[in-house]
Amino acid sequence: MDESIIWFFPEGKEEHEVQRASHEPASGRAVIKSALHDTGLSVVEITDMESLRERLAQREAALLLAELPDGGSWEGWDRIANARENGNDLPVLVISGLQGGEAAEAAFRAGANDYMAHPLHPGELRCRVENLLALTKRRRAGGTLKLGGLRLEPSRRRAVRDGRDLKLTAKEFALLYYLVANSGEICSREDILRHVWGYHFHAGTNVTDVYIRHLRLKVDKGHRQKLIHTVRGAGYVVKAPDMAP
Repeated sequence: MDESIIWFFPEGKEEHEVQRASHEPASGRAVIKSALHDTGLSVVEITDMESLRERLAQREAALLLAELPDGGSWEGWDRIANARENGNDLPVLVISGLQGGEAAEAAFRAGANDYMAHPLHPGELRCRVENLLALTKRRRAGGTLKLGGLRLEPSRRRAVRDGRDLKLTAKEFALLYYLVANSGEICSREDILRHVWGYHFHAGTNVTDVYIRHLRLKVDKGHRQKLIHTVRGAGYVVKAPDMAP
């Protein structure tokens, strides 16, 4: 299995800020670094084209994350095309300061596999990285997560809290995994529907609430310290017991 993620950002590129659930701005660079290191793979930071060419030639990368001011116009696409012609099916995630639409279309036509625009949502970025690694068979979808006595093992779809198996359905596990992957962040109902059920899923407005109710019975019932919290008018958040609700 490939062992590294290449993170390319042009030297001197201005950083973006990310608005977190706490409403305190965070560095976009810090959010990206955290998401990449959460995969458990080594991260190679590159700021120049020659270093990128050399790294691609080594064929040791599982993913390339490229921060590009203009997603479509970049000389690195030629090097990526060459690598793919030589049998390296490297997935590419573009992060740009330009919103979707024409900018995203240009990036996809140039060779991108996925596209995000600032401001970034930390949990969404982690999910997109893991999805690309899974789709290209570089890594199973997601890694083990731990939070406040809760342990999630996606390879076996196993959820355990304080030594007790929770016996979750596939959809319940997917929902809980998404919430824990975004621990401390408010997840709106719309975000949950999009990421757990799919972008084109249409359902009654209470489907998320129904599944949250199921999860609370299995995850929090009988525990003095609750992990799943409702944020009135906003959505849901999972927090460790030592974090203020």
